[in-house]
Amino acid sequence: MILQGRVIHFRLSPEGKVALKGLFDKSTFSRFVELADELGVWINVGSKKSPVVGQASVLMLLKWDYFSTAVLDYQAERPVEKGPVGFVRSPRS
Repeated sequence: MILQGRVIHFRLSPEGKVALKGLFDKSTFSRFVELADELGVWINVGSKKSPVVGQASVLMLLKWDYFSTAVLDYQAERPVEKGPVGFVRSPRS
């Protein structure tokens, strides 16, 4: 998923502001997303940066309903060049 493995800037939804009251200083914050699944995104609570290999991380589930906006840097990949459509005749031996 596009959010996984990136530092994402979140804006809490009204429901998220109520549910997470006191956990974050502001209604917008940046965190590293370790995993995204059907429940929401698992964010690294202890750090805004990507985790260090071998270092323990504290993860928290941020449900999909708890944020209204997720902002990330994205660079589009170059399109894959495809060959012409059709059959190629093989030489007879």
